[in-house]
Amino acid sequence: MQAMIYHGPEKVTVEEVDAPSFQPNEVLIKVESTGICGSELEGYLGHSSIRKAPLVMGHEFCGRIVALGDQVHGLSVKDKVVVNPLIACRTCASCLMGKTNVCRNRKIIGIHRPGAFAEFVAVPYENIFQVPEGIDASLASLAEPLAVAIHAVKLGLQPLDDLLIYGAGPIGLLCLLAAQQMGAGKIVVLDLQPARLEHVRRLGGIGIAPMQIEEQREELFSQGIPTIIDCVGVKATREQGMNLVDSGGTIIMVGLGHDKSDLPVNHLVRQEISLIGSYTYTHADFQQAITLLQQGKIDIQGWSETRSLVDGPAAFQELVAGKSSFSKIFLKP
Repeated sequence: MQAMIYHGPEKVTVEEVDAPSFQPNEVLIKVESTGICGSELEGYLGHSSIRKAPLVMGHEFCGRIVALGDQVHGLSVKDKVVVNPLIACRTCASCLMGKTNVCRNRKIIGIHRPGAFAEFVAVPYENIFQVPEGIDASLASLAEPLAVAIHAVKLGLQPLDDLLIYGAGPIGLLCLLAAQQMGAGKIVVLDLQPARLEHVRRLGGIGIAPMQIEEQREELFSQGIPTIIDCVGVKATREQGMNLVDSGGTIIMVGLGHDKSDLPVNHLVRQEISLIGSYTYTHADFQQAITLLQQGKIDIQGWSETRSLVDGPAAFQELVAGKSSFSKIFLKP
């Protein structure tokens, strides 16, 4: 089969490899579409300590089951499915509380085992969600990043609250769409790329550059900024966010751009600002994402495109260089 292999910083190639074997509790999926995640761009650049070369990345995907392990039940060959790539142990304290996203023993498809930038991928059947035949494979592949956005929005947003989002990449745009579905008030999204800001405006948000928010703050947020979702996670966004959020406000940290940042802790304490980390999603978040996709509530027209897997290396180069006019690129084997 064809697979795109990560060999180290800025080195990915499409090669012929053996199709994966699968365990009795696993299924083999023929991949129909896989989205390129921002975290994989960081991995491509060599900024991810958990992605070890050689590796087949790819954890946002849709496909069809082509083979079943002996212990699999409730699924059939030819079923159209999406996959929760986070494999939880289901026995630790976090899992028993329903917080499988912070399982102490978690493994992730595309990081700790081969992922879906390939023609076939093997996955545990417990991680599979069936999707309707009529749903487009690339749209269905958004279930995973949409679940990330839903989880983040639910952690900090109250109905009718205004919201500031850092980053108009895929997660930022999906946070915008998820927040709209959850009854947010005004939503402002900050990004440096004009093309991405156009996507924000077309989706019903207010898109401006980060350097403009200081001068437009009173006009845009006359009652203050109660909630910020940082989908970038670099020093500049964290520092500016701390200065912009209301007293008693909440900042949801999603982006993993920089590991370390200096934060004004005394300011945080005196203003009772809540900082909340948001990591992936729960089973319920993933199911909610699929429901929104099935209902046609998530619009990907204009800000995404689908390419062939063989074009994957070029797509990675374009995305890290900021040369793509699309926020999301899907690869089809």
